[in-house]
Amino acid sequence: MRLLSCSDPGLAAGTHADSTLLRRLYAFAPGGGLRTNFVATVDGAGAGADGLTGSINNPADKIVFDLNRELADVVLAGAATIDAESYGPTAGATPLVAVSNRCLLPRGWRAGAPGPGSAILVTVKDADPAALAGARAALGPDHVWTIGHGVVDLEQVVARLTAEGWTKVLCEGGPRLHTELLRRDLVDQLALTWVPHLIAGQAPRIAHGPNLTVNLTLKHLIESAGTLLTLWERRGPAASG
Repeated sequence: MRLLSCSDPGLAAGTHADSTLLRRLYAFAPGGGLRTNFVATVDGAGAGADGLTGSINNPADKIVFDLNRELADVVLAGAATIDAESYGPTAGATPLVAVSNRCLLPRGWRAGAPGPGSAILVTVKDADPAALAGARAALGPDHVWTIGHGVVDLEQVVARLTAEGWTKVLCEGGPRLHTELLRRDLVDQLALTWVPHLIAGQAPRIAHGPNLTVNLTLKHLIESAGTLLTLWERRGPAASG
């Protein structure tokens, strides 16, 4: 891996990006923040033909994926994404928080979480009572948060995570949740990997939903055998349309 560009004037282009430098480049700000992490093909596909990211990511992306999880306090994702990607809670690992307006419990979580706080489902106060009861039975009542009516109130979710001491939040999608977080100006940084593939088809982009414009500033660009690893910072509020 080699550094091609960096906003830190103390780091020169061409510098070898070893594990120590990667930790420095991807470190969260001292006060934390919300970072999203995605992989995409050169033609903008956010998943492979099978609808999963595993069919387009590669070893370089996996290094950054694992590092972002290690550096974060908590991982936030849509329940459907966690279900599709088979992200299961693991005792001692970074806690996983699933967001679902329909109180969807990911299949890998239905046998119960392996450790306190390792899996949390966030849904709405007016969710189906049977679905709520099932989620609470599987995860424990303290691991099912009801925030908002009709749709999950994402501002309150971020505030609750902060109150729990989880200030470094990593969101791994999906595209609709990403767009809603962007629209509400809750995203501080985007970690995006471009893999050297074209796949065409109807795969979603990393953001999907109502039109919006979010201006970004590049913090760094790293190259590894044609794969481009980037970290972007939001510059100003999102604009609709």
